[in-house]
Amino acid sequence: MRLNRILAFVWGWLLIVVFVVGSVHTMALNEDFYIQRYEKMNLAKSLHVSQDDLNKSIELLLDYIRDDTDSLEDTITINGYTQNTFNEREKSHMVDVKALYQNAIGVGKASFVCLLVILFYLAITQKKKTVAYLTKGLLQASVCLIMVFVFFGIWIGIDFTGFWTWFHTIFFSNNLWLLNPATDFMINMLPETIFYQLVLSCVLMVCVLIIPCIVFSIYYQRKRAPIGFEYEDHIS
Repeated sequence: MRLNRILAFVWGWLLIVVFVVGSVHTMALNEDFYIQRYEKMNLAKSLHVSQDDLNKSIELLLDYIRDDTDSLEDTITINGYTQNTFNEREKSHMVDVKALYQNAIGVGKASFVCLLVILFYLAITQKKKTVAYLTKGLLQASVCLIMVFVFFGIWIGIDFTGFWTWFHTIFFSNNLWLLNPATDFMINMLPETIFYQLVLSCVLMVCVLIIPCIVFSIYYQRKRAPIGFEYEDHIS
């Protein structure tokens, strides 16, 4: 039935959304991801701060995004002078970042619930053909995902700065994200190189999650799915 094919395609996209949100959550909010790169880049020395202060700063940011704390108040010592870690502009920007992350988590949870609803519906109505529908839908959704990955992959490879600027203009309604390295510590502790590696790590994790599903779907469609299963029922 046409409805079943549509639901299966939507199910495939919902699974992809869950994988993307899960990957961002796992990588972007992992303190070790940043601390390892800080040490490799010797960033603390170049910023004239201690490694402990630098690590403490990223931990504070991530705690705030996770909603484990509602304050970004703290101090840091730069070149021997103690100052607030983040100024008012940086704090205001982090309010937007936190809202974006919390909304993304909400989308991920809603997608997971809808994914289960479609799964149960097809399991009840299609019984033995459920896996055939779902694997077909996932493959169709994956074709779209591959095209998205190719487009953005070429863009990121050629001009990550342009991509990162576009990302901010799409997801933020103000210009608070335009920080000044001379006055804003946040942009110095999070250089573009780290975000570039973060984006690649998230994409890699999505691939690690989705590729086994694609391989299984191809196998099932070729070896196990009933021939013409989509057309056995009357077209609705």
